[in-house]
Amino acid sequence: MMAGSAAKRHAATNLPAELTSFVGRRRERADARALLSESRLVTLTGPGGVGKTRLAWRLADDLHRTFTHGIWFVSLGELSDAEWLPHTVAGSLGLQGRSNRTAPESLVEHLRQRDALLVLDNCEHLVDACAMLIDTLLRTCPGLKVVATSREPLRIWGEAIYSVLPLASPPRGVEESTALRQYESVGLFIDRARAVVPGFELTESNRRAVADICRRLEGIPLAIELAAVRLRAMSPDEIARHLAQHADILTLGSRTAPGRQRTMTASIEWSFSLCSTEERELWARSSVFAGGFELEAARAVCAANDEAVERMPDLLQSLVDKSILVTHRQQGRTRYRMLPPIRQRGAQHLQELGEFRNVRRRHRDWYVELAERAEREWLGPRQLDWIEWLRREQGNFRVALEYCYTEPGEAEPGLRMGASLLEFGMAEGLFRPGRLWFDRLLSQAPKPTFTRLRALRTACWWAAMQGDLARADQFLDEARCILHQLDEPDSALIDQAAGFVALFTGDLEQSIKYLTAALHGFRARGDHAQCAHTLAVQSLSYTLHGDYWQAFKAHTECVALTEPVNELWYRSYSLGIAGLAVWHQGDPETAVSLENQSLRLKRLMNEQLGIGLCLEAIAWITTAQAPERAAELIGAAQNQWDAIETSTSALPGLSHLHEQAVYRVRDALGNDSYEAAWRSGNQLTTAAAVRLALDETAGEVADRPAGSPSHTDLMTKRERQIAELVARGFTNKDIAGRLVIAKRTVDTHIEHILSKFGFHSRNQIIAWMTEQQALDTGARSPQHDL
Repeated sequence: MMAGSAAKRHAATNLPAELTSFVGRRRERADARALLSESRLVTLTGPGGVGKTRLAWRLADDLHRTFTHGIWFVSLGELSDAEWLPHTVAGSLGLQGRSNRTAPESLVEHLRQRDALLVLDNCEHLVDACAMLIDTLLRTCPGLKVVATSREPLRIWGEAIYSVLPLASPPRGVEESTALRQYESVGLFIDRARAVVPGFELTESNRRAVADICRRLEGIPLAIELAAVRLRAMSPDEIARHLAQHADILTLGSRTAPGRQRTMTASIEWSFSLCSTEERELWARSSVFAGGFELEAARAVCAANDEAVERMPDLLQSLVDKSILVTHRQQGRTRYRMLPPIRQRGAQHLQELGEFRNVRRRHRDWYVELAERAEREWLGPRQLDWIEWLRREQGNFRVALEYCYTEPGEAEPGLRMGASLLEFGMAEGLFRPGRLWFDRLLSQAPKPTFTRLRALRTACWWAAMQGDLARADQFLDEARCILHQLDEPDSALIDQAAGFVALFTGDLEQSIKYLTAALHGFRARGDHAQCAHTLAVQSLSYTLHGDYWQAFKAHTECVALTEPVNELWYRSYSLGIAGLAVWHQGDPETAVSLENQSLRLKRLMNEQLGIGLCLEAIAWITTAQAPERAAELIGAAQNQWDAIETSTSALPGLSHLHEQAVYRVRDALGNDSYEAAWRSGNQLTTAAAVRLALDETAGEVADRPAGSPSHTDLMTKRERQIAELVARGFTNKDIAGRLVIAKRTVDTHIEHILSKFGFHSRNQIIAWMTEQQALDTGARSPQHDL
């Protein structure tokens, strides 16, 4: 039986995890589902804070089995430039911009034959751009449906508008507990109250006050949540009396705004009035972040002095307690973010303080430094952490680059940031948005500086990866001109880029020549990271040129630089290329072992291009021994290529190997059997395809081959200690006692281990540690030596 029959594609989704329980809305969910069955576009409209986003999430979750090719959520609340709308949507769908198509073209090409649901949240400030994009997609992609949330309709043909009303509130006179519980606004207040005051119940003493609160706040969910958090300091009666005695608070919003919008604005204003000066300033300054932020960033961007740096954790927690900030754990780290209406109030206060430009500049400077730190530490044991961190911060990078572009004289730091993200951009496929930013910023900072040279080098790499070789050559030519104008010219970076471009043009002799020159330059200045990068590319040039001994020699040098420091990205590519070299030397068994090592590293990094290349390579190597499995892997690889907009044809030499493999497998299986196996592989999730390639069955972990890192290698010293104690059966409390640390610290480390390596339970940690200990005491396989 083909593996595809056991692990077909599940409907993919990137829906955010709900951080609080969802209360009520059964009728609205049913109504919206009915509308979506009749119309391909449903727009949920209503004032801010009324619950449009949560309703859209729950509606999408209700339908997650309905759409074969998945449900995709796109948050637009922090996007200010309409030009970036299609790039944001494409990024949310996982399209990496590895082709030279525009973002709208890529979206149409990707969605044209797919049965999918797209959820666009917070369209109101980009309503014209959203309307145009959605109209284009619906006209060209017959299997696509869209749910949009907006304060106003999109006003395009075929739109079904659903007005999201506040939660039902009890009318005056309804104050009996049983009757009150039937109203959704009361249910929400009770639910959120219990998060603040555990065990909170509706009682004879508080029922009138709770009913009054829900009535005065008109059932608006966000207003009710903001009121509920005040139970930390006030009783329901006190909250209700405050609302009654300060009825004028409901007029604090715009006098021309609809009533419920004024109520929402007033609720936020009340929360603002209850904050201390320090809390208001932090609220204002943290409004500059997009997509969330972490403690380290808050200290750098929002703290006015050293004392504020020390107090930052307490101030953040205070805003969390007041529901100004919401938190979630991501890759073992706590991230803070604001809901759009609250963020808007913070941005308003930042303008009132006269700090807008200054804080935006501090935000920009922090993310420039973050990119440069990532580049400096890329060759090292924290590489996986850096990849995950930079992925989380892409919204903030966009905002920082936007500042560099819109503020006169600020383009140079943006070029520094872009230049430093070469490797991360390669790993993530950020070529289309990255090149657009380079085009903008390069035009504003024309001076022939070393920063501009480095930016041109990165832009050149990314253009080559997109197949835009003419533009890559233009970048190279200008970089060479700048090189001759510098006081201390260093040609290694430009030689490296030239060798990379020559690889894509098929001029392998020139590629090897340039890369050899670059390698000499990097060695002379002790740049081990760029030596490793150059060796990996050089190994590929040698392999495609047919010089397999030199290819393996370059691979061995690359591993010597990367393995001792637990580097993953350069090494993973070098291992995969070495597998092809060894295969051409007539050793398929060792070749598959090398490809497996590469694939395991790619899986750890979730590096989609590398996964696709490994799937292809294993298919090519195993066509004779396992033609049906090879056909499945070719189908699975095609699924990868479709998602990231590339294929083996992007690089001369690889497409020939692909075509040869397809011919051999078709010949071995016959057309019908080949097509059936290919379709089976094409329907696999990426995770299932990787398990197929590694000969793993679902739920099993294959043996770790020599030279590949174990999960224990990728843990910090403290994480290894804790994982070992978990494997010995100790509880978190026991571990805290043995290591003399707080139980909360143990909880955080275990959560980091689970998140970092894709585990879901302590049992998986125990099983893995037991296996690693057995492997580490056993004999290692001998290394292949050409």
